[in-house]
Amino acid sequence: MKKLVGLIIVISLIFLGQSGVVLFEKIRHAKRLEIGVAKFKLVNLSSRIQSNLVLAIGNFSSSTFSVDQINISAYTITGQLLAQQIAPLPQSILLQPNQNNLLPLAYRLNAPVLLAELKKIGGVSSVLANYLTTGKYGLPIVLKGFVVSGSIETEIQTSITV
Repeated sequence: MKKLVGLIIVISLIFLGQSGVVLFEKIRHAKRLEIGVAKFKLVNLSSRIQSNLVLAIGNFSSSTFSVDQINISAYTITGQLLAQQIAPLPQSILLQPNQNNLLPLAYRLNAPVLLAELKKIGGVSSVLANYLTTGKYGLPIVLKGFVVSGSIETEIQTSITV
């Protein structure tokens, strides 16, 4: 009887240990996800300025992730809210290992903050010139938020220029 109980305990520890190793590896690989902006387009220029933002999620690991939830907002370099995601992710997205994935999301822009930031980088004419020559507006932003994949939540804080 003691041998049977001991065997059950050993088998349980092996199973739990293997699950723990798999979870630890998944958490380690989640830190290799890179978030960026593939495309930024102003859609509605009325009183509630809206933008379509295509996020690029690079999975630089050997693990497959299923993104269940994503919430990323754009801030100015000084920390003011520039754009907020309008709707949650409609369905889970599968991130294959060692691949880039595109995720189109809609954002509501904070018009006064956007106009102030445009003035800081040279005004509308400078922004249009940047866009025509480089394909980017030249607006520095910070993406902050989180990505949930299964039971793993990864915090995001990335500075980029769109």
